[in-house]
Amino acid sequence: MKKLIWVIIIVFIAGLIAVFNVDVNTRQGVNYKWHTIKIPLGLKILDFFDRHYNYKVLVKRIIKDSKNDTERALKIFEWTYKNIRRTPEDFPVIDDHVWHIIVRGYGVKDQYSDVFTTLCNYAGIEAFYTCIRSSSQKQKIALSFLKIEGKWSVFDPYRGIYFKNKDGDFASVEEIKSGAISMESLGGKPDIDYAVYFCNLPSVKNAGLNRANIQSPLNRLLYELKKVKK
Repeated sequence: MKKLIWVIIIVFIAGLIAVFNVDVNTRQGVNYKWHTIKIPLGLKILDFFDRHYNYKVLVKRIIKDSKNDTERALKIFEWTYKNIRRTPEDFPVIDDHVWHIIVRGYGVKDQYSDVFTTLCNYAGIEAFYTCIRSSSQKQKIALSFLKIEGKWSVFDPYRGIYFKNKDGDFASVEEIKSGAISMESLGGKPDIDYAVYFCNLPSVKNAGLNRANIQSPLNRLLYELKKVKK
């Protein structure tokens, strides 16, 4: 009986090793051209959990003893604006994992929102980002959306801009559209006119599964199951 148990254990371990050594695809964008890279499944899983726990540790350090979502959001917003630098002109634009943007310490416009919304999700704040087109449809900017105290508010971490209502709270999408807001800046006057984009702000009900919240194991599993069903 003992021999049978050992045989089962050995076969199981051998099968596990074989599965973990199966090559799977991962993708990386370099200067907006996508490349497929093959890596062992075991390495891909290990990298995923490595990033997951690094996010948790980093967010815990950033938000420290914050008392509410407003404080947590502001601390993460300030950290993102101060610690992610704008990509130098002669540097390649790399697009792979959000954690790698943090490690590199630089990113393009939408990558600021990528970092900000991912860290917010790890702080327990529902968040996502999307690109909003101008009224002329000729330009677009990446804006982050956070659900704080039951309402969705808008942030631009690339330019260090967020918006307040007349009560001094984060302005909701509806308040922003109405124009009854003030603008707060971490880095001086912005280089764009937000008014031409506000007409196209979406009315958000929920974030759903998106890039910013599928960095955690459970949401990633739900996301992959959803893809299989399709």
